[in-house]
Amino acid sequence: MLTKSGVSWAGAGFVLALATGLVVLMIAGRHGEGVSAATRSIARVAFVFFWFAYAGGALATFFGMSGVARHRRQAGLAFVGALSVHLAFVAWLFRISARQPISDEWIVYFVLGAVGAYALAMGSWPRLRALWESRLWRMFSIVVLEYIAFLFFRDFVLLPLQFRVAHPAEYLPFGLLIILGAMLRWLAAAWRWRGYVT
Repeated sequence: MLTKSGVSWAGAGFVLALATGLVVLMIAGRHGEGVSAATRSIARVAFVFFWFAYAGGALATFFGMSGVARHRRQAGLAFVGALSVHLAFVAWLFRISARQPISDEWIVYFVLGAVGAYALAMGSWPRLRALWESRLWRMFSIVVLEYIAFLFFRDFVLLPLQFRVAHPAEYLPFGLLIILGAMLRWLAAAWRWRGYVT
């Protein structure tokens, strides 16, 4: 099982996401559009946690934010907690929608991302901590994080551009953040590879 700290962070993400979803439902209603709005809002809460887990190391490299880097794993656990609420709301949306809200192809992509996120969370189990030092686990972590980042990029950048959403400004800050996070992360990796930083 997770440490008490890990459970606390996952629980915090879960509670914050659930509270966000319930507030949106109170405002927008429990019909299809209301549940859809709540699902999107929860995804944004989850994204904030993910972003710090994803870009925390780069923030430390370039801006000296070592505290953020030290808590990347906790932010990742909070992301998984929020993701659990998001998946529950997605299931609710599937149940009440007249048409399937997501294509079969993207269901597979999102399921792969969720499985990867839960697998990374399992790495916080004390008995599996030895995995953190293994090269294979680090490679797996990189692949999963970049894959989830791509899913967020798809939601916050590609879809608004493709479908010309009614309120693109709602997507702009999140789209900019995922692009910035990827750029910082890749640049930090390049610097480490070139030996500029340790």
